[in-house]
Amino acid sequence: MILIKEKLSSQGYRMTKPRQAIFANLDHEPQSVAEISDRLKKQKIKIDKVTIYRTLTQFVKLGIVEETQFKDKISVYELADQEHHHHVICDNCGKIEDICLDEKILVAAAKKNSSFKIKSHHLEFFGLCKKCC
Repeated sequence: MILIKEKLSSQGYRMTKPRQAIFANLDHEPQSVAEISDRLKKQKIKIDKVTIYRTLTQFVKLGIVEETQFKDKISVYELADQEHHHHVICDNCGKIEDICLDEKILVAAAKKNSSFKIKSHHLEFFGLCKKCC
């Protein structure tokens, strides 16, 4: 919590109660704004979705949170304090698991086969979890 306060204050922001509540409800599993909002409501915390979006946008810019879009194009957010990883998503129930891969060969091929300077990438896998098979 101290690190997030430092990052916010270094950019001229304060750790407000809404920011603190939103941060407390983030974890290492990607969540949509609707899911974060539902978690806050269950805790009887009233924060409108616009505030959640603005806060998450700030957190992404500060490197506190990562934003990803899966094939449904809905943005999901998770804490950014972990190693680079990818996701496996169930097409039926939506369960998401983290998967760590050594993607050096894939990144090298992308660099070799394009004229781009590769800065980052996202790689997701889709299928059925054990429960849905």
